[in-house]
Amino acid sequence: MSLEKLKKIIREDDNFLISSHINPDGDSIGGMLAIGWLLDKLSKKNAIVIDSAPSEKFRYLSGFERILKYSEDIKLSFQPKNLIVIDAPNLERMERVNLLLPKDITIINIDHHKSNSSFGDINYIDFNAGASTEIIYDLILSSGIPLDKDAAEDIYTGIVIDTGRFRFPNTTPKTFEIAAKLLEAGARTSFIAEWLHHTNSLETIKGLGVLLNSLEMNMDGRIAFVHFDSSYIKGKEGAKMETEGFVNYPLSIEGVEVAVLLQESENGKIRVSLRSKDKINVNDVAGAFGGGGHAKAAGCRIKGTISEAKRLLLQEIGKRIKEIKSEELRMKN
Repeated sequence: MSLEKLKKIIREDDNFLISSHINPDGDSIGGMLAIGWLLDKLSKKNAIVIDSAPSEKFRYLSGFERILKYSEDIKLSFQPKNLIVIDAPNLERMERVNLLLPKDITIINIDHHKSNSSFGDINYIDFNAGASTEIIYDLILSSGIPLDKDAAEDIYTGIVIDTGRFRFPNTTPKTFEIAAKLLEAGARTSFIAEWLHHTNSLETIKGLGVLLNSLEMNMDGRIAFVHFDSSYIKGKEGAKMETEGFVNYPLSIEGVEVAVLLQESENGKIRVSLRSKDKINVNDVAGAFGGGGHAKAAGCRIKGTISEAKRLLLQEIGKRIKEIKSEELRMKN
């Protein structure tokens, strides 16, 4: 934890580039916007750039439109002196945003994942936090700038997403205390719950049907694979669907220990989302392929086809399933 160093550089320096991992989730998006909000309040130049377009599901957040997708002709109005990376285990997960970094840039790393490699010049990491936005809440609180509705909703969104609506083990008493403060600051908690979890486009519901039709069970029903190929993702309906939370449907099947959602991209890489119940640490599985996350929720990218990615993941997860089965057999005897 380097809160004082971080506060000093934010107070005394300028020209901040803010980024996160490719395909950012609600914690990443909320965190980047909350940091941008704080820097705006301090009259600091800042820009938010990520490798892939953010999900439109989070467009209710104030400032959402300022998040820039990287392109070769992107131009910033300033030369970055400081990079603030939110919710990423390493710089490689920022993908092409790294091309914007001058050699002498100061790197500030804010995260709560145990897979984080402490890659920053300043590492503000709390493995006990329920979300990266929970850490950013502490930073804002220590700055003395009062939260408004916009910042409160940024932080609340990150917490809701990364704690699985307050049901994951990373939810602590402090998490609930922060949520209460965010509600007091004006966060529309009922609206956010309704919008994120109970409002879907027709394309999203149709896409869920396509996904579940691809269901494949392995290891006596302990592993569930589902996938989208690139032709569907690029198609008229697939391009409009939101896949947030889709991987939880196969995970809900009785007896499934690990669910895997695979999405094929154009550049020959498979985006992998992993979820588990209690026995398998999917952060370790993702780590074997250069990704990371939490014990029960993680992600990575694998080069190749969907069938090749399935084979590699089945080997990696299967080893852990076999260990569990051996232990269960031993306990019975």
